[in-house]
Amino acid sequence: MPYSPREKSRLRENVYIRRSTGDDISDQEVVIRKEIRKYALRDEENSFYFYEDVEELSEEPHRHRIEFDEHIQILEEVYNTHVLTTPNSRFHRLPLCVKKVPCEESIERFFEMMKDVPSLFSSDKNTLPVLAFMGHAGYSRTSFAMILGTLVMAHKVGYPQQAKFFVRGSLQNSSSLNSHVDAPLEERVRKLFSPIEPSKPFDPESRNYEMCEFWVVEELCRILPNGQQLKKEVDTVVDLLGDMSHLRKEVVSAKQKLDNIQEDFQIYGRSAKEYYLEKSLKHLEQYCYLIIINGYLHEQFPRMFRQSFTSWMLQRSEIYRVFAQADSVERMFNPELILKGVRFLVADDYLGLDVLSSQREVKVSNFRRVPGLPVYGMSQPNSEGLAKVVKTLVGPKHNHSSIHSFNLRGEVVVEFEGCTYTPRELSGLTKNIVIPGCTCQEIENWEKTLKKEILKSHNTLQVYQDVTDPRESKAFTEGMTVQEIYENQQKDTPNLYYYRFPNRSPETMLSEQDIDSIVGVITGLDDIYTDEDGPALLFNCQTGKSVSTVAMAIAGLLIWHKKGFPYGTKLGEQERISVPQAEYTKGEFSCVMLLVRRLPKGSQVKREVDLMLDKCSETMTPMHYHLREIIFSTYNKIKSAKTPEESTVLRFQSLSYLERYIYLILINSYLHMERATSWKKPFSQWMKEIGHRLGVYNILNNLDFGELENTEARTMGTIKERWCYQYPQRGTIRGTLV
Repeated sequence: MPYSPREKSRLRENVYIRRSTGDDISDQEVVIRKEIRKYALRDEENSFYFYEDVEELSEEPHRHRIEFDEHIQILEEVYNTHVLTTPNSRFHRLPLCVKKVPCEESIERFFEMMKDVPSLFSSDKNTLPVLAFMGHAGYSRTSFAMILGTLVMAHKVGYPQQAKFFVRGSLQNSSSLNSHVDAPLEERVRKLFSPIEPSKPFDPESRNYEMCEFWVVEELCRILPNGQQLKKEVDTVVDLLGDMSHLRKEVVSAKQKLDNIQEDFQIYGRSAKEYYLEKSLKHLEQYCYLIIINGYLHEQFPRMFRQSFTSWMLQRSEIYRVFAQADSVERMFNPELILKGVRFLVADDYLGLDVLSSQREVKVSNFRRVPGLPVYGMSQPNSEGLAKVVKTLVGPKHNHSSIHSFNLRGEVVVEFEGCTYTPRELSGLTKNIVIPGCTCQEIENWEKTLKKEILKSHNTLQVYQDVTDPRESKAFTEGMTVQEIYENQQKDTPNLYYYRFPNRSPETMLSEQDIDSIVGVITGLDDIYTDEDGPALLFNCQTGKSVSTVAMAIAGLLIWHKKGFPYGTKLGEQERISVPQAEYTKGEFSCVMLLVRRLPKGSQVKREVDLMLDKCSETMTPMHYHLREIIFSTYNKIKSAKTPEESTVLRFQSLSYLERYIYLILINSYLHMERATSWKKPFSQWMKEIGHRLGVYNILNNLDFGELENTEARTMGTIKERWCYQYPQRGTIRGTLV
């Protein structure tokens, strides 16, 4: 009888060991066996208790006599006994996570195992191996592995030719190794290789959810070469092996149960909406992962997996951003939530926001500039504030020839009667509701819809002017979207230009594609002169602090590359820092210094970034915000975290700040290397070609604080962990997957 360790309070759930290998788990099993025997020997009858029926829990637990190590076998011992007596057989242990998609390392280990199967790469298509997959119940993980194995075989025999091969799934039982493949499976396998009809593009207006035509799948098919065909091939295999666990049907079933919940209730001690959303997302992400793996197989199977799956994934980092947007619930933007008082409008400006006291002069909080450069930052302006800022920048004080304003907000923003608002949950009045993967056009359309519905309803709304004060009743008679605020100002200032690049959160870095766009706008300006005149580059986020400062640093570096670098960027020109652990305050973390060693003139590149961040911080002193120094200060807060959840959030933030700093160094290196061609090659392409060769993505995929922490504490180190991270205690689920 096989057993597995579980928490006493969660007897139905297996204990998952994070990022573990088969050998790691075998070592853990040996330790557990020793512990069981040690406790059994303390009993007069040398007995230990085991649960055998966690569903009914009748007459549980059962008592078993344990006197010697041989009374308990670990999994490796059970299967190796069969392997040694069966010629040409191998046993491999491939740990897959129950609640999430497998990590890249697990998939990579599977392909490494496949490399050792000579018949898989021979020209004879009739010599194929038998793949037997075993999981806990032979259900979810087993079905996923069977689909994975079938895709590998399909690339051996080819689409759409007919062929025979065997794929077997079963319960985790040693006797399954001696079982034979049944005939009905062979019949279904033959059908797999009948000609596949050409794939059809998605219709956003009438999505077929039965075929998993979700938004995230559409995005994935868009960025992968022949994505629609990759999906079609995966669908064929999923249908073939869908007897016990049909992946697409699992997604749709969980989605339907989520949709049918009128009033939330508790299931397994948690919100039913959260439970079914998480279940639907898990299967949807697995489905997406199989499409990605199929894309990898198309490219790498003929090359015998010359490029590892992890390396292949890292070279296509945009895939991780698509994964981060799988939770598409908020894309069902519904103004009715505001009109019915389910969600509330919260004013962007609040008491204490204007740390730099710029409201008195320009009616916008935290308005500032980078000393010596035509680069400015501010919080979200209303129409009056924008008019004041524009007048200041084109007036005699600054005399700029044009203004290029960049909005970096990723949430819906509307202005009513001179105040900008954004919708929020009552349980999270300080937390923005970011809509994943939204384009500038989409978010502006949602803003227009919200403005139109509120004005049309003539309802009195409950709004928060400050989250520390009680909400107030307001009846709005006029309003504008952010785009309309700028369009209205452009009537008086024709040389005002407006751009919007929605960002996910204050901690995360702009996407490589958004960096391309910002660099493209600035390099296309011919009126950047060697003095401080010329175009003004104006950046804003909600508070004017985090994301706007990152964009200001990018713009400042680019202008330095056009004008020349100031004093302070060469050896011996830096100010000395005399504080404890000064090397970390200066950003000299092990992963940063590894990057510096790999980049051409890396030390010089880092010095230039450091000076730019110092310049940006000069006018932000009251904010106590420095893009480099905040990395170490946030990391130090982890030690005093009161709960594991708080510690996880602080770790995510500190590593995201570190990633952001590394990206700024990479951007500056790109500006140096591509300067001769006037940056015709986009940064995203440079990262794929040059950055990948320099091992940049490997560094980003293994972020940590080196000698400052032990190995066990190193979570959030991978790109997928950080980019797909969601803060705990999300707001109430108000929609469904689309």
